[in-house]
This record gives sequence, C-alpha cells and structure tokens, in this order.
Amino acid sequence: MGSLHIKAIFLLLAIAITPSTAWTVRILNRLSHKKVLFAHCRSGDDDLGPRYIKHRDEFKFSFGVNLFRTTLFWCYMSKDRKSQASFDVFWPSGDAKKHGGIDHLSTWTVNEKAVWVIRDDGIYLKIRDPGGDAFKNDYIDEILYLRWQPKR
Repeated sequence: MGSLHIKAIFLLLAIAITPSTAWTVRILNRLSHKKVLFAHCRSGDDDLGPRYIKHRDEFKFSFGVNLFRTTLFWCYMSKDRKSQASFDVFWPSGDAKKHGGIDHLSTWTVNEKAVWVIRDDGIYLKIRDPGGDAFKNDYIDEILYLRWQPKR
C-alpha cells in the first residue's frame, strides 16, 4: 500500500471515531390568553413536521452536528392569523449579522441547549453570561431575538 492509501485510511478512521456534538432545541410557548403556537421546523436533511404547541407547553428535538459543522435548523412559526416568523433555531457558527449579532450559538447557551421562548411581542433566546463561569448550568437572561412579522 502506498503512503497515500495509508493517509486516507487514517483520515477515515479519525472521521469515524470523532464524536458528534449532540444538541437540543427547545421551543417554549409563553403566549398569553392560552394561545396555541404553530411551528414547523426543518433542516436540510430532516423535516420535523408541523406542530401545534399548547400554551405553557414545549416542543423539543435533539440531533448531532454533522462532521463539517454545517448543521442548520430553522423554523416557521405563527401565533395567530396576523403574525408569523421564520428564523434559524440552530447554527454552529456563521454570519453574526444574520443571527442577531450571535456568531457562535454555543457561546451563549448552556450545555448545548438552545432555548427559545415565544412571547406575544416576539421570539426570545435564553442566554448565559459568555464571560462567566463555563461550569454554571443556568441561564441568566432572555434577549429579544426577533419580532413577529405581519402575514401577507
């Protein structure tokens, strides 16, 4: 076997044993007046289907980040017949302008959990202090990530 074949075999073995980072996305319905939230989430590979999330309930899904760290999940949501939102709920890293100034989601979340809180005035992301104790397992705040848009 040539050295190129040996390098290829080692590369394949390294890829095979590299653990994938497991993430969980939680979407919490905190709308008022017992409103039901409609959500439809998907990635390039998976369509999680339409969901109707009852008041004070949540929709949660978990997944592994792909080898190239390009996994992306996005959701379309609607709180009523007038308001909607479509946005990325998970991205490994990328354009901070596209993601409300947040480049690396892992910097702002706790233990690979992205927690989205859906309220009447918009969509919030629960965050921790990125400069704080990395071993602290609690969220300190919610930031308004996106406002509802009118349906057309």
